[in-house]
Amino acid sequence: MKTTTAKRAHLRSLAIKLSSILCDEYILLTKTKSVHIKLQGIDFQDKYLFFSAQSSEINIIIDHVEKRVHASGHYVDAMLKAFLKVTRFNKKRKKTNDHTGYINELLGDHEHLINKLKNNTSLLSTSSKERKTDDFVTILTESHEKMAWFLRSYLK
Repeated sequence: MKTTTAKRAHLRSLAIKLSSILCDEYILLTKTKSVHIKLQGIDFQDKYLFFSAQSSEINIIIDHVEKRVHASGHYVDAMLKAFLKVTRFNKKRKKTNDHTGYINELLGDHEHLINKLKNNTSLLSTSSKERKTDDFVTILTESHEKMAWFLRSYLK
């Protein structure tokens, strides 16, 4: 089956959008692992297990996004330098170095990513009739909404 120029351009555009999501996921994973290592206190073990679970979930998301990009016939520049150019997260650490500050920062990152994913869903659906990709981005959004909900529960 021959791929048309329009189809190749669409797949390239899709790969670029998914690569951007992938970069954000990697940065979020790094931040989550960073918090997971820095926590101390009486509830250390609970939070350690909580952030380990969130890190594992983000790792799974990363694997799925990478496979999706590769399925489009493209590859991601998987270098931290490239991720920092593309990521839409704030690259500066907030000044609060306690567990509430870390959790607030992660919550903000999840909420920011949720908004970006919702915007990408509408962009993807208007640029193609590829429902599988739209559904995929919706599932990613739901995963981050769940993780944000759990983070919010620690702030109450």
